[in-house]
Amino acid sequence: MRLPPATIDPSPVDATLLWGHGQHRIDSVWTNEAGDRSFHVRGTTILVPYRELYRPYLEAAGLLSVVPLVPMNPDASLITALVERWRPETSTFHLPCGEVTITLEDVVTLSGLAIDGDAVVVDIPDEEWSAICLRLLGRVPYDLVGGVAVVRITWLRVEFSHLPDDASQEVIEQFARAYALSLIGGVLFPDRSGSTVHLQYLLLIEDWERAGGFAWGAAVLSYLYREMGRSTLHISHTGTSLAGDLGGWVLLQFWAWERFPHLAPRDSETRAQATEDAHPRGLRWLSASSRQYGDQLFQYKLWLDAMDTVVWQPYRERALHLRGSVIQSETFRAVVPLICFSSVMWHHPDRVLRQFGMRQHEPHQPHP
Repeated sequence: MRLPPATIDPSPVDATLLWGHGQHRIDSVWTNEAGDRSFHVRGTTILVPYRELYRPYLEAAGLLSVVPLVPMNPDASLITALVERWRPETSTFHLPCGEVTITLEDVVTLSGLAIDGDAVVVDIPDEEWSAICLRLLGRVPYDLVGGVAVVRITWLRVEFSHLPDDASQEVIEQFARAYALSLIGGVLFPDRSGSTVHLQYLLLIEDWERAGGFAWGAAVLSYLYREMGRSTLHISHTGTSLAGDLGGWVLLQFWAWERFPHLAPRDSETRAQATEDAHPRGLRWLSASSRQYGDQLFQYKLWLDAMDTVVWQPYRERALHLRGSVIQSETFRAVVPLICFSSVMWHHPDRVLRQFGMRQHEPHQPHP
C-alpha cells in the first residue's frame, strides 16, 4: 500500500546537512519504488547451548550480561519503519518530534555491556585461520579453506552442543569460547547472512582478561549505526538494489519499546512493572511478542509520522551501577568515535540533549 503523499515530505529543506539524501531509502519509498516490504530480520535462536561452567569466562570477558537476552524474536516491520527514518549523516532518527537516537546510556542500560575501555580491534596474527581455530577451539571447521575467515554458527552449535562429562579445563575453555563466539556472531555483531561469524572476533576472546577490558557496548553501538546506515541505501555501491537484511537489531528493538510505549508489545505494562529493576534492563522485554502480526510496515509508518509521545528519559529514576561504580552522565553525553574494527561511527548525543533532561540548542555540524 502506498503512503498518502500528504503524510510527510521526505526531502530536506537544506541539503547541506543531509547530503546523502539522494541515496537514502526514503526517497525510493516516497516514489513507491521500494514498496512496503519489511526487511528480512533473523531471530537469535541458533546459539551454542549455554552451561554454567562457562560463567567465569564470560564474566571475565564482560559478556555475561547479554547471555539471558536470547532468544529474541524481531519485529521486522517496526525495525524497517525506524531504519527509514535513520540519517547516517547525523547518527539520529528524524521524527516529527525532532531528532532521537540510541546513545551509550541506552546501550549500557539495556545490555549491561561496558561502554568505556579499549577499542574493539585486534592485530591479525601471521597465522593460518585453521591453526587459530585449532588452538582456540580445539577443532577446525570442515569448510574453512584458503583465505576464508568466517565460520558457520550452525557448525559451532553442532560441534559444541555436548560438553563431555570428563572434559578437561582446556576443553571447557574451548567450549566456552565457542559459545562466546556464537553469542558475538548471533547477537552482538550478526552479519547480513545471519549464519556466519568472522574469526576476527575469536581473537578478541583468546585472552579472557584482556577481553574484559574492551568497550563492547561502544562497539555494538558502532556496528548498529553502520548497519542502519547501510540499510538506508536503496542502491548499493555496485549499482544493485540492497537486500534489506539488518544485523544488530536487538538493541534497536529494545530501545524503541522503551522510548515509544505505544509501539511496545500489548502486555508490556504488566511485565514492565514486574521487571522494573531488571539488570540489564533488556530482560524486561525478553518474552515480549510483537504488537502486530504479519507485515505491518504501513501501520508503523503512520504511527511514527503521527508521533506525539516520546519517553525522553525512561531510565531517570533508576541508578545505574556497572562493575561497582556509578557511570557518570558525562560519559553518556560524550561526542566520541565508536570503534568496532574497521567501523568508526560518531556518537552525537549533543543532537539529542532532551534525552538527558536538557534543553536542546542548535548542534554543531556532525563529523563526516
